[in-house]
Amino acid sequence: MANSPVIVAHTGKFSSEKRIIIISFLIALAHFQYGYDSAAIAGFQSMPGFLAVYGYVDPKNPIGYNISTDVQRLIQSLMNVGAFVASIFIYFLGGHISRRLGLWTGCLLGILSVTVMIASTSLGALYAGRLFLGASNGFLIPWSVTYTAESAPSLFRGSIVGMTTFQTSLGALFGILVDNYTNPRGGNASWQIPLGVMYIVPVFLTVFLLFLPDTPRYYVTRGEYDKAINAIRRLRGISDEEFLRAEVEDIKNTYLLEKELHSGVHLRDMFRGTDLRRTILSYCCTVGQSATGVTFMAGFSVYLFVQARVGSPFMWIMVSLAIALTGNMGAFPAMRYIGRRELLVSCSVISSLMMFGMAVVYDVAGKGHPAASKALVGLSIVYTWVYGVGQGPVMWALQTEIPSQRLRAQTVGTGAGLNFVVGWAISFFTPYFINPDKLDWGPKYGYIWGAGNMILAIWAFLFCPETKGRSLEQLDELFEKSIPARKFASYQVERQLVDDVVRRGHEGAKGTVETSSKGEAEQIYLEDVEKRGVAK
Repeated sequence: MANSPVIVAHTGKFSSEKRIIIISFLIALAHFQYGYDSAAIAGFQSMPGFLAVYGYVDPKNPIGYNISTDVQRLIQSLMNVGAFVASIFIYFLGGHISRRLGLWTGCLLGILSVTVMIASTSLGALYAGRLFLGASNGFLIPWSVTYTAESAPSLFRGSIVGMTTFQTSLGALFGILVDNYTNPRGGNASWQIPLGVMYIVPVFLTVFLLFLPDTPRYYVTRGEYDKAINAIRRLRGISDEEFLRAEVEDIKNTYLLEKELHSGVHLRDMFRGTDLRRTILSYCCTVGQSATGVTFMAGFSVYLFVQARVGSPFMWIMVSLAIALTGNMGAFPAMRYIGRRELLVSCSVISSLMMFGMAVVYDVAGKGHPAASKALVGLSIVYTWVYGVGQGPVMWALQTEIPSQRLRAQTVGTGAGLNFVVGWAISFFTPYFINPDKLDWGPKYGYIWGAGNMILAIWAFLFCPETKGRSLEQLDELFEKSIPARKFASYQVERQLVDDVVRRGHEGAKGTVETSSKGEAEQIYLEDVEKRGVAK
């Protein structure tokens, strides 16, 4: 052992992985853009400057203007149509283009969409801009999640991917904040300035990505193993060559095994064998995002508050989002120390109660009652906080962790497309429920989302596997062996984390570890492959 190489131990602390955490936070600005847009457009629907161009005068409305149900549903739902088109593109080409190229495409479409909406005041230009913006989100959201999931170490992967929810809420807060301070200006500037702010993120990401490598797992699929090693070195700040080579060897062997077992990528591959279960679970997590009611709250919150006669609606939405950010920040330690499954179940139950509470209060007290307005504000704040600490980050993490490595891009891409279809339906039909011109349900619409959250809680309890602390390669083993969801956390896998292998040995005085290095990691893997090959 005296001649064994010395490997620096990776302790699993923030300080040892701060580089990838910071990089992932900046990549997640793609979700900041999505949150900003959702909140800004939600605010436009209650801004006289915007409604003077795209709405109509309505003396009965609290602000003197209203927006027709048709326009309201199209400016929200067309974004989902564009995103769905992007997801189809990702399915067919997602396995062949780099993660960075996918992000760059989203940035270009984002810049184009903002330009179209600012340059003209016609409804046609507004609709076209929303369509392009949806396509932009359709590239940015799945590719940003895939980039971070494929780059992050297993111990921090859930927390890092969960940062997307924080960025979405932070973007929403800034969107409402900008709306609030431009609304008093009146005229076209009141809504064109918030749109102009949307140039910042795509321009920043376009430049930032020039200085980053692609993900190590992408390079492995291309057979570029030296680039994969360099990617881990640059993204995670690891200098130990033995650790780097062992990590890439583990990724490579898993990929080659999957490729051998499932040669070629076809649509049917996601729906057969062990991949069928993984696809269904990933899709359920994706659709579960919409089932929480977050699409409704993000797209129509200000309008809902105005119609419910809540005083100072922009201010209260800002307060709600600011408090929700504390929940998003709490998601990082929550995802690190609490299981995904129990976090999702408990938060879904609480969200269900909040949604039912909004509906019941307005059913009993009626529109405009001071107590009902206070209850709406308070319950919505609790809902957004709970979603931020548990539901959002957990489901974002699960939908990228669960698919197999070979099919991850296609599964995440088509899953995003499915979510955008569900999101389109919600955006399309919600105005009929809450607009005074139609059903005028207002907060009573919460009955639907209370039920949605309860169904999500039951599903998570029965079917959701625990992925916390597992590497993506270990998850492959668990699914290949058809381990029941309730046993995922306790099952002893044959494959070991590379971090555990390189740390085996005797600790030195300065926190170093002696190990037989890469050879031991490779031998463990080969034995694992042989066992799994016999099982097949």
